[in-house]
Amino acid sequence: MCNEDADCPGATCRDRTVVNLSVAVHYDAPAADITTIQNMVTAGSATIFDVTDGQVEIGQATIHNNSAGTTRADIRVYPATCTGGTQIGNACATNNDCADTPGTNDGRCGVWWMADTGSWQTAGSVHVSMNYINAAGADVGRFIGHELAHLLFDVRDEYESRPGCGTTTGPANCPDAASGQTECLMDSNQSEFCWGQGNPANLTDMTAGNHDATNITEQSQCRNNRSCWEQVVWAWPNTLLAPAGAPDPAANGATVDPTKFVTTSDTVRVVLVLDESGSMNAETPKRIERLKVAAKNFISLAENGTEVGIVSYATDAAVASGRTEIAVAPLGANRNPWNNAIDGLGPSTRTNIGAGLQKARDLITAAGGVTANTYIVLMSDGLNNEPAPQANADADLNAKIAMLLADGIPVYVTCTGSDLGLASQCSEIGTGTGGHYVDSANAAQLPEAFADFHEHIIAHAPIHSVTGDLGKVSPKDPVATAFVEEGSRSASFVLQWTNPNAQANMVIRDPNGKAHDTHQMTMGRFLRVANPVPGNWQVLVNPRGTASPFVTRAYVRNPANHLAVGIRYSSVVPNGDIYVYAYPKNRGLAVTSDKPILAKVTRPDGGRDTLELFDRGRDATGHGDDVPGDGVFTGVYKATGQHGPYQFLVQADIENWIVSADAHEYKQEGPTSTRFMREARLSTAVHDPKVVETTPEDDKPVVVADGLPCERSLCAILYALLFFLILNLLALFFCCWLKRKNNSNHG
Repeated sequence: MCNEDADCPGATCRDRTVVNLSVAVHYDAPAADITTIQNMVTAGSATIFDVTDGQVEIGQATIHNNSAGTTRADIRVYPATCTGGTQIGNACATNNDCADTPGTNDGRCGVWWMADTGSWQTAGSVHVSMNYINAAGADVGRFIGHELAHLLFDVRDEYESRPGCGTTTGPANCPDAASGQTECLMDSNQSEFCWGQGNPANLTDMTAGNHDATNITEQSQCRNNRSCWEQVVWAWPNTLLAPAGAPDPAANGATVDPTKFVTTSDTVRVVLVLDESGSMNAETPKRIERLKVAAKNFISLAENGTEVGIVSYATDAAVASGRTEIAVAPLGANRNPWNNAIDGLGPSTRTNIGAGLQKARDLITAAGGVTANTYIVLMSDGLNNEPAPQANADADLNAKIAMLLADGIPVYVTCTGSDLGLASQCSEIGTGTGGHYVDSANAAQLPEAFADFHEHIIAHAPIHSVTGDLGKVSPKDPVATAFVEEGSRSASFVLQWTNPNAQANMVIRDPNGKAHDTHQMTMGRFLRVANPVPGNWQVLVNPRGTASPFVTRAYVRNPANHLAVGIRYSSVVPNGDIYVYAYPKNRGLAVTSDKPILAKVTRPDGGRDTLELFDRGRDATGHGDDVPGDGVFTGVYKATGQHGPYQFLVQADIENWIVSADAHEYKQEGPTSTRFMREARLSTAVHDPKVVETTPEDDKPVVVADGLPCERSLCAILYALLFFLILNLLALFFCCWLKRKNNSNHG
C-alpha cells in the first residue's frame, strides 16, 4: 500500500487505483441497451479519473444481463417501468406514460439516480433505470460518476437541501456560486471535487480552496466539515493522495485506460462444496446426515436446467482420496447421480476448505466459466487446517478467497461446530468473495440454510417465516400468512422439519381460496407458483407421526421491491459493536420511515435478543445512523461478550413509507410505497484473534457407536487392546475348558 514513490524504497508506487465493478441488469436487456450501459461505465470511469486527478479508474466491469440472484452488484440497472401512479409495473419511456393516482402521487417512470452512500462493501449499490441513462445523454458520465463517488468514497452532496447530520442553517454551494466559481461534481454534476475549505483562519486547510466553510453544507454537516477531496483521502488514506493545491482539471496529463467489459450469460450455475472431515461424525443425528438432507433438498428445489456440480473435501478434495466430484451439468427429471453422490458422503480426516473451493472453481471453468448467476455453496464444520502447517492452511485459504473474488464467484457459506474462530472464518469467506454467510450453530439448521441459499440464488427474497412444533399444529388453522405483492413474477413456499421420524403435508391457499398441493423433499415439502395472485397466502400443515420442530418460509421474486442487508465488519472483537444495515427499496426507490426495522438476534449460547434499526440520524454520542431519512437503516448491537456466531433475522412490513430524502433522488411528497414484506438472515462473528484454537474438532474426541468419546489417534490402539483382551479371555476360557476335560478324563 502506498500513495507516493517514497513509500516504496527501490520501487515506484502505482500511479492509479483500479476499481473493478459488477453491474446487475435486472431484465433481459437487448444488445443496444448493453452497449448503452457499457458507454455509461466508460464515461463514468473518465469522470472518476478526472476528479481524482488520474488516481482512480474502472478497470473491469462485469455485466450480468438478466441477473437473478446477484446480491452484491455495484450498479443495478432496472427496466423502464412505472414506479408511481395507477400503472405500476407497466412499461414506460417518460413520466407522461404513467397515469397519476389522483390526490395521492404523480405518475412516475423508472428509478431515479441514487446510491447507498459509503456502502460499497456492505451491500450498497448505485440504482438507476434504463430510461434515465438514456435521458442523461452526453452527461451520463457525470451522473454515474456522482453516484459512484457516493458509493466508493462516502462523500455527501455539497449542498444543504434538507436536514442532514445537524441543524440546517440555509442553502450553500460549492464552489461558492457568489464568487462566480464553477460548481462541482457533488453539487451539480460538474467536473471537479471541492478541494479545500477556503478559510485562512484554519491552517490545516489547503489555501485558496473552494469548499465554503462559512456556510453549512451537507458535506460539512455529515463529514465533520471535510471538503470532498479531504473526505476521499480520509476514506482511502493508504491509496489516494490529496492535491497539494488546486486540483488539476486535466487529470495531471494522464490518460484513462479503457474499461474491460465482461458480459455473462444468465445460466444458473452452482457448485456445492461439502465437508467430509472427521468431525462431521459428531452429534446425534450426525452432522453428515444433516448435511445430506440439506444438500438433497437443494437438488429437489432446483428447477430443470439449473446447472449443479458437487465437490467434497477433507484433508484434500481429490477423487483418489475418496472424495466426491460431480461435474457441473443441467438438472433434469433424473437427479439420481447428484443424490447418490450426496448419499455416499462419509467423514474422513481433516479440513482443507481451500482445496474444495479450488475444485469448485475448476468445475465452473470446465462448464464454461462464470455466468450472471454463478455461485458456490459451502458448508464447513471446522477450521481450515490443511495443508499443514497452519500458516500454509491460512495462506492457501486466503489465496482462494482472493481468487474467487477476482473471478466474480460469490460463496454462500454456512457453518456449524465449536472451533474457536470458526464463525469468523466463515464470515470472512462470505464477505471476502462478495457472498453471504448464515450460521448453522445447530446442525439441524443446515437444511434451512441450504434452502434459503437456493431461493436467494434464483432471486426469491424471503418475505415471512414461522417456526414451531409439528406436535402443536392443527391442520385446520394456518401456521403462517404471507403477503405477496402485486407484480411478483413467482413465489415459493418451503416447509422443513428436523426429526427424521416426523412426517407432514403442506397445502398452500391463495387469496382466491384455491388450494395448491406441494411436492416432497427429504424431511420437507415445497411449492413454487408462477405469476402469483397478489394478497395473503396461507400455509396449512397436516402433521403425521412423531412431533418435530419445523420452519416454514415464503419467498417472492419481485425485482422492484427488496430489502438488502449488510454488516460493517465480518467479525469484531468481544464487546465490540456490530453494525447492521438495511436498505429497503420499493419499486426501485429507497424508502424510509420513522418506524424502526426489527432484527431478532440469536447469540452464540442460543439466547435471544432484539435490535432496532433506525433511519433517524446519529444518537447523542454521535454513533449509530449516519443521515436521517436517507433510506439506510442502522442498528448497533453491543451485547457481544460471547465468542462465536451472532445471527440476525431482519424483518420489515413496509407500507405507506416515503421516498428517502436524498437530494439527488426524484422528489415525491407524501406516502408513496406500496405494501411489501421482506426478511433477511445474516450472521457475523465475535472473536478475539489472540485466542487461537489449539485443538480443532477434527483432532478432538469423536463419538463412537457406544456413545463413548475417544481420540482418533488412540482409537486404533484402544481397539487393538480390546481385541487382545478378548483373545486372552478366549484363551483363558479354552485353557480352563481343556483343563477340566483333562481332569475329567483322568478321573
